[in-house]
Amino acid sequence: MTQLPANDMDGFGRLVAWLAQAALGDTGKRSDGTLDNNLGALTFAEVFAEFCNRLNDWIGPFSRISIAMEVLHPELSGGTLYWRDGEIEERQVKRAGILTWDDYLRSPVYVIEQTNRPWRWRVGDAVPDMPLIQDLSAQGNTDYCLFPLPFQDTNRTSTMSFATRRPGGFADLGGDDLGAGLLRRIAWAITPFMERVALRIIALDLLDAYVGKIAGKRVYGGQVERGAVEPIDAAILVADLRGFTSLSEVLGEIAMVDLLNRYFDTLGGAIAAHDGQILKFMGDGLLAVFPITDDASRANVHEAAVLAALAARGNLATLNAALLAEGRAPIDFGIGLHAGSVAFGNIGTGTRLDFTVIGPAVNQASRIQDLTKELHEPVLASGGFTAILQRPMRLVGARTLRGVEKPVELFAPMP
Repeated sequence: MTQLPANDMDGFGRLVAWLAQAALGDTGKRSDGTLDNNLGALTFAEVFAEFCNRLNDWIGPFSRISIAMEVLHPELSGGTLYWRDGEIEERQVKRAGILTWDDYLRSPVYVIEQTNRPWRWRVGDAVPDMPLIQDLSAQGNTDYCLFPLPFQDTNRTSTMSFATRRPGGFADLGGDDLGAGLLRRIAWAITPFMERVALRIIALDLLDAYVGKIAGKRVYGGQVERGAVEPIDAAILVADLRGFTSLSEVLGEIAMVDLLNRYFDTLGGAIAAHDGQILKFMGDGLLAVFPITDDASRANVHEAAVLAALAARGNLATLNAALLAEGRAPIDFGIGLHAGSVAFGNIGTGTRLDFTVIGPAVNQASRIQDLTKELHEPVLASGGFTAILQRPMRLVGARTLRGVEKPVELFAPMP
């Protein structure tokens, strides 16, 4: 592109100077003494809102400005911020089904994802078979420009769009491409700040999805050295699917993966709802912890773990009803509950690490889960775990656990 016209240089410079200060802030210390590299920086939503306000005052009026980014999240494809008359709206796009979503396939964004080039519609052009452009045209818009943002990450698409109702559209902005050149430079000005936000979101989402919130926060905070572990106190939940081998042989790999996902959903939703963290999937098994921060919270955390187990059993009943309606056999799983101190941190090789918990308490929770099959109880908790619960629990019996000197009393939740 050519240089900006001289009459635009001052306005563009003021906008970029404000953007750098608002988005980056300053280096220094917070009031609590901790270091901060972004003192006084606005959130990205705040930056975008004020950026659009200033842009509107400079070369407006705009009827609509949007900025969108694609992320790496198991459930979300991305998100978009919309500015309309000084107001900000945020929308998230679900990942499931987006590739067959008609509004997406008939959109300017889809065209950009195929070409990686700007896209524009102006009044007087034929209105394309695109719901968005049809709506903008019906609302009296005269010009719409959409730009792909030049992220270093070329695997994901991020865009910024501008729309106006002014007579003649953006052509009176001057410069190359009938005003589009100026808008493109404006979109590129915000790109570095947009990308740093996107990269942080992607990193945190990936860590959250693959290692869990607690572990993800610690890894992102710098706890990446092999052997870097610390003791934490936690209630521990171990679950295991019944008849996994025989189910695999009957269903085959693809159908078994689908069933495993539905089975893990019965547990995952219940655990998250009661502030637990899934640390590991072990084939058809699952390991989760409910951290205990102090003695005052211990009884409540144990109660939360029990409630999560019971909620998972309730979710299982719903899943089995769906499976029966599909003409498929129901499934079952057992849950073992225990509590204690565990070592939480990095274990593995020099180049491949796993962030998990280990220790006798984890082993005992796993062995208690194994006994749910023998004792025909879907949920079993150790006596130590049960002792501080306020809810009544039913004594099932005592069993010797491998590695534990004395027999362990086992309890089941009351019906």
